[in-house]
Amino acid sequence: MKISISALSDAYGLTPEALRYYEEKGLLTPSRAASSGFRKYSLEDVKRLGIIKSLQRQGFSLEEIRSVLTGCTLSDLTAMMDEKREQMREQITQASAIYNRLITGAAMLRDSAALDLQPRLCAGSAAYIVDYDSYHVMWEHVPSSPLLRSLISALPLTSYCTVVPKAIFLGQDVPFRAGLCAPAECLTAIHADFSLMRMCAGPRTVRVVYELSPPERRSIHPAALAARAFLQERSLTPVCDAYTRDYAWYVGQDGRKHHYCELIIPISD
Repeated sequence: MKISISALSDAYGLTPEALRYYEEKGLLTPSRAASSGFRKYSLEDVKRLGIIKSLQRQGFSLEEIRSVLTGCTLSDLTAMMDEKREQMREQITQASAIYNRLITGAAMLRDSAALDLQPRLCAGSAAYIVDYDSYHVMWEHVPSSPLLRSLISALPLTSYCTVVPKAIFLGQDVPFRAGLCAPAECLTAIHADFSLMRMCAGPRTVRVVYELSPPERRSIHPAALAARAFLQERSLTPVCDAYTRDYAWYVGQDGRKHHYCELIIPISD
């Protein structure tokens, strides 16, 4: 029994070009019809193609698959499977963290009109922060900083942030800082040296949703002032600097840019 290239490609959702490429790589060995020269595939080719697709879905490259199908020890195959399993575990961890972020972000955005500049008392949280005098200064450090590059590559698990010194909430006028934050719940999915960052954490937090708009530093002030009043009214004390987290960016139908953030202030019990 011989199978045509069109039938085999249709069955597996591939293009004929993909099957020819597998042949070029030595993964399939179809015969040629004497009269027409058309490729014909045997049941053995069909089984091999099933193995190829199965291994691809498990993360094997074509070179690795060629090794498996042309000469591979059991220990080599086990080592490759262990490597793919670890890679998949990491992908699942990252996907889970992004999934949870989408749940939180969507819920916050649905309530953004009611939450806008309305401080609220929430459960505690922790984040790792690296900050500089300005974004300009931070970007000057990017070429020489593996930490910054790793944090930027981990977006949206990480976030650009503005660091609001706790002195602001105690009535002092001090400058904000700019940086990147990595929420503690996402650490297992982020490859960075967190010993080079400082932690902002508390048993409880005060949070303020606000819309960021140019000039950005000025638009954060209303959120900081609302939080200061909230803290003073309830005799709450920040335990460390506050930080912001980005949640959504889009351009409305009217052409106006929207950028939603949340100011997070760790506080003591």
